[in-house]
Amino acid sequence: MSRPLALIALVVGVLVVAAPGPVSAEGDAARSPAVVKAAANKKLGKTILVDGRGFTLYVYTADQRNQSRCVNDAQYHCSKAWPPLRTSGKPHAGRGVKSALLGTIKRKDGAPQVTYNGHPLYTDAGAAKFSLAGDAKPGDANGQGFLGIWFVISPAGKQLK
Repeated sequence: MSRPLALIALVVGVLVVAAPGPVSAEGDAARSPAVVKAAANKKLGKTILVDGRGFTLYVYTADQRNQSRCVNDAQYHCSKAWPPLRTSGKPHAGRGVKSALLGTIKRKDGAPQVTYNGHPLYTDAGAAKFSLAGDAKPGDANGQGFLGIWFVISPAGKQLK
């Protein structure tokens, strides 16, 4: 392979590796500061919080203020079905988000998780074992109301039922 082609292949390979991948699971560290923004959700007919990719963010009613109870336990694997929104630094408030309500907590694995108004934030990766369809694209809100304990969150920092 010629030197310019090898360089292009190397650059392309690095770009593929560095490209954002699937939602992080418990223990996976974020590669950059998280972005939280507000977006109108047609399915729900409400404005909700989404991550930087446009995926719906959820809160878990079993969590306490600034404390996550969704972990990768042996029975439910909560944090695999509901990956915590991770960040590598201070999260950024996007359009429609109050930066004063954004924060982070340290999870049991030591990695930070983004919070909003004290609520730890999660995405929906799905869990076939529990008939939970994951959010496959921006605008999906398949986890809304799941088991009566998972809800989307509004820009005001309240769960939407």
